[in-house]
Parts: sequence; structure tokens; C-alpha cells
Amino acid sequence: MIAIITHNYPTDDNPVAGLFVQDHAEILRRETGGEVEILYYPFGEYPMTKSIKKPWKWPKFIRYFWGTSKRLKADIDRMTEKNDGVRPDIIANWWFPNGTFAAEHFDNVDVICHGTDLYQLQKFSLVARYYAKRAKKVRSWRCVSTDLKRILLELYPFIDESIVTVSPMPIGPMFVNRSEERDPNLIVTVGSLISRKQFDLAIKEVAKIPGMKLEIYGEGPEKMKLKDLIRNLGVTDRIALKGQVTREQLADRYNRATLLIMLSYGEGFGLVLKEAQACGCKTLVFKGDGMEDTEPDYAIGRDENVSERIKQAVMSTNGLPWSGGNQPD
Repeated sequence: MIAIITHNYPTDDNPVAGLFVQDHAEILRRETGGEVEILYYPFGEYPMTKSIKKPWKWPKFIRYFWGTSKRLKADIDRMTEKNDGVRPDIIANWWFPNGTFAAEHFDNVDVICHGTDLYQLQKFSLVARYYAKRAKKVRSWRCVSTDLKRILLELYPFIDESIVTVSPMPIGPMFVNRSEERDPNLIVTVGSLISRKQFDLAIKEVAKIPGMKLEIYGEGPEKMKLKDLIRNLGVTDRIALKGQVTREQLADRYNRATLLIMLSYGEGFGLVLKEAQACGCKTLVFKGDGMEDTEPDYAIGRDENVSERIKQAVMSTNGLPWSGGNQPD
């Protein structure tokens, strides 16, 4: 029996959040032939990292951390009793907070680090040190990129590197290349509408390219700000917020688009890049962070002319000619 812990999972507002956890559970069921249960402990606000900067939210944090730790122990005890006294293996998605809850009570915990957990602990070093004793109890660590492995070992240099592996998140079976005709002027970008994703930058850069279309898929607190930006730039005819869609619908857009761009920072891996690549869609990202482990088709510097590099990427993708405005030199 295996228990998978997550705090990021599908909700009415975000029906595709954390679906890779479901994919992972299905893989484990096939590989082990055993029972796999997903334990979901939502905080209730997104993003959690934004809420922690508001002192009036701290009582809620205290209740969440205290209550979730107790609830997790009760759930594992329940599963142990169901399993004739044999404790389930525990896989915690994100070291902070989920892994810290599990490691408080148990020593058979395997942790998967996804990005935000370690990037935030870099900023809050006292919090990282507070959980050091629990980190010593973790049985194994899996990081979804080499960049995260580096950060983990910097935060906790006592961890034996032999128990740390690098392995990306699984992608769903719907992400396949259908070899369909692509729109040579269509770019997509995907993710939660939060400042770290820098969708405002994507909008500004694509707006500079005549004829180029951009579709943004996702929901989040930056939605109205991005809507206003699109309107103020006068590009509502070719740049649009498309909201949250199913993975099947997203796979369809990957199969129609020429390029996926991700201009974010602090990405542990960038699962949408692998999903797009599986659909035959080329990808463009900024250099650095965990996204380089996806082996993007175009990795550019943050100080480069982004709109120009996007134009060049579109022109070179699958040999398609640029059919928007003036071609670059």
C-alpha cells in the first residue's frame, strides 16, 4: 500500500491542478499491483506563498500546519490498520509543506521536490533550518530537475547524495503528436496567472510582432491585470486569455500551435514544456532554473531581444516561413 500526499490537486476553480499526481498514482498501481491512495490536504488559498506575506493570514497558517500534521498521522494510522498493521509507504509531493508533515511522524517517507517548495525555502532560510531534523529522517529524495537537486543539497548539505535522484514528472497519455497542420502564427503559453509566470512580459513581447497570435491558458489572481494590459496595448484581436481547459483540449492546442513560450522564473521543471514537446510543439524559455532539463528547442537569455528571438523561433520551426510583419534581419 502506498500513500501519496499533495496539497495541490483539482478543484472547481482549477480542474487540472496536480493531475500529474494522479498520473503518478496510476503508474505506481501498474508497477506494484498494489493499492495507492492519494491524500489531499489543501490550504484553501492560492498561491500559498503570496498569503504568507500577509501577517493577518498567519493564524490560518498556524491552524493549517498544526491541523494537517495531525490529520495526516490519523490517515496513515487508518491505512496501517486497514493494511493489517503494515504501514504504507509514504510519498510526499513537495518537501514543504507536505514532506515536513510526514517526516514529523514517520521515517519511511520519500519526498518529491517540484520547485516552489525549495525555491521558497531559499528565501526563508530560518524555516529551512527549522525542518532540518525532519529532513534527516527522509528515506529518499526525488528532484524533478538537476537545478532542484543542487538547491536541495545546498539547503541540507548533510543529505547523502546517493539517496537523491533526478527524475521528471510523468505526462498524461493524451499528449501525443497527431501530425496535424499547424497555424504558423499561433503561440501558446500555459500556467497559473501569477506574477512569477511573467505572462505580462509574454503579452508585451508578442504584441510587438505584427500578425502573431498568443493564447494564454490558465486561471489566477493576475487575470484582470492581464486583461487590462491586452486591452491597453490594443491587441485584443490576437492575444487572448483562454481560461482553464482540460488536458485533452490543451493537447489539441499544442498540436495546432507553432510554439510554446515560457518566460517565467523559479520553475522547478516546467511540465507543460514536456507536454507540448510530446505533441510536436516547439518550446522557447529563458535560460536557467529547472526548465533547461526539458531540453527546450530555444533557450534565450533574459537580456536578449525577446520579441526578435520569438520571431526567429517561429521562422525556423518546422521550416515554416514568417507570415506576419517584417522578417528579422
